[in-house]
Amino acid sequence: MTESHNKIELKNPVVAAILAFLIPGAGHFYQGRTFKAAIYCFCILSTFFCGMALGDWKTVYYQSEPGKRNLGYFAQVGVGLPALPALIQTSRYNKVVSPIRLGQNDFDANYFDSHPYHQEMPLEAPFEGTLLDRTDDGKNISGQLEGSIKLKTVPGEFGTEITGVFEGTLDNKPISALNLSDPVGIGLPLGGNQRRVLECAVVREVNGRRTDTGHIEGSIPRPFLNWFEMPLSNQELDDINKKLGKRYEFAVVFTWIAGLLNLLVIWDAFEGPAYGRGDEEEAAPKDKEKTNSKC
Repeated sequence: MTESHNKIELKNPVVAAILAFLIPGAGHFYQGRTFKAAIYCFCILSTFFCGMALGDWKTVYYQSEPGKRNLGYFAQVGVGLPALPALIQTSRYNKVVSPIRLGQNDFDANYFDSHPYHQEMPLEAPFEGTLLDRTDDGKNISGQLEGSIKLKTVPGEFGTEITGVFEGTLDNKPISALNLSDPVGIGLPLGGNQRRVLECAVVREVNGRRTDTGHIEGSIPRPFLNWFEMPLSNQELDDINKKLGKRYEFAVVFTWIAGLLNLLVIWDAFEGPAYGRGDEEEAAPKDKEKTNSKC
């Protein structure tokens, strides 16, 4: 009996399995099985990120609060590092949202009642939304706004107030800067949407007094780390299902498939292939003769 000279060296199976979990194919690359590593890495990660893209990058998240746990995440997490940020994001999210006990929507007009707004000011960001206002001569104006918004806190008669300005275009035409003031409504800093809702009053000088004449309503962008793999509120989940329909369900299934497939890859890295490892015993001469005679 002789051993094949092409025996597959699995090295440390535990290390290979851990690497295979973190990055599909990394365990096989560690073992020198580069062809399999490339196939696994490409097929699994492309399936996973295809699902992410189809679902508008909102398919992977984990909600840990009782009654809201999405068990599908435990299939997605099989893909390793690409899905692990969701665990960190749910911890960050719950620290902000749980004290407020929202969970229903992305917008909280009383957000500043629970979180002092001076912590977020000054605020400067690109803004997209709508305007509904009344000019100095009493005419109503409305349309689509696009530009930048700047908000800051100032001492007021009854405490700290918000004031600011919008500069940009109305229906793609330049307009004079709009003066902004309380009341202000703003979405939570963390959320599953790439954009954060914001609305505030427009003020003008009327008979020598600053008067609310209208309001702007729209959104500002959230930083990448404040929305990527962040838990979705009920409202955000409803919105994405309305927007994408069945496509969102297909996208979620893609990420499940990728995670579950990687479990097989992890096992292959740990145990090696089911056959063809190169350490099988060669057939005895008599067995070879019997095999040849049957052929």
